[in-house]
Amino acid sequence: MIKYFLFIFIYIYSGVSFSGPFSDFKAGAELSEELSSSPTAKRNTPNSDSLVQSIDALNPENSNVWRDLQDNLLGNDANVLFVDDIKLIMQDYIEEAHKVPLIVTLPKRLHNFKNFVLIIENNPIQQAMSIRPYRLIESLGMNIRLEDDSPVRAAVQADNGIWYVGSKMAFVASAGGCSTPACDPSVEVCETGTIGKIAIKQYEREAGAERIKLKITHPMETGFVTDLEGEIIPEYFVKNIHVDDNEGAIADITTFAALSSDPVILLDLPKKGQSVRIHVKDSLGLEFFSYDNNTM
Repeated sequence: MIKYFLFIFIYIYSGVSFSGPFSDFKAGAELSEELSSSPTAKRNTPNSDSLVQSIDALNPENSNVWRDLQDNLLGNDANVLFVDDIKLIMQDYIEEAHKVPLIVTLPKRLHNFKNFVLIIENNPIQQAMSIRPYRLIESLGMNIRLEDDSPVRAAVQADNGIWYVGSKMAFVASAGGCSTPACDPSVEVCETGTIGKIAIKQYEREAGAERIKLKITHPMETGFVTDLEGEIIPEYFVKNIHVDDNEGAIADITTFAALSSDPVILLDLPKKGQSVRIHVKDSLGLEFFSYDNNTM
């Protein structure tokens, strides 16, 4: 009997500790908030100084780069409002800065947004992705790189043209998410997959809603990493992703090398579709399909 209860405890603990939005591509459709505040073993919970630092850093008036980013990415005359109801769910303290899971949840009033832009202020590659949707989207997720401590901002343009911006401060324990290799062949075995391989999972959610997870095997080279001979590895990344199903287009996604290698993207839709398909184009012009393009 004791062994039985011990087994149940280990099973439950394993599921709680290691399941998450991106811990396993086979994970279920629940929108976990376990990443909203998970200090690592190397750092304690936020103290008053770090909280003040976060508040100061998130204030766009204190940013040296926000005004230029706003003009370049949202438009010179963009009407921008900073809000609290766009939630960025991620760790407060990041140890593995080359692969950081992030989920953005949107309030109901923004499910029919026109444009979405993810901005990482202190990255050398400051725009991580943008999305133009053709359906309602309730939340979205991706895995990103962080070079250093940085405000991460999700800018969402509503039908009225106003950009609503939600923000989150991320602290990086060891800098270099964009300038160090995700896998260092000098100290570990690095396995490479087939570039362009696409995996898609569809999950039923409550009330007929759906979660789409897609994973693309791709190195997503930033252009800031050197190889073992000291040569710069050229920039090479997924550039465009078109998502559709039997009812038509779902979203056009533009991505940059600020996404992690083998990027994972998540879309939560209020209505379930059928036969989701992915068409990918990278920065070298190579195209990849989740379906047989010859039959089209």
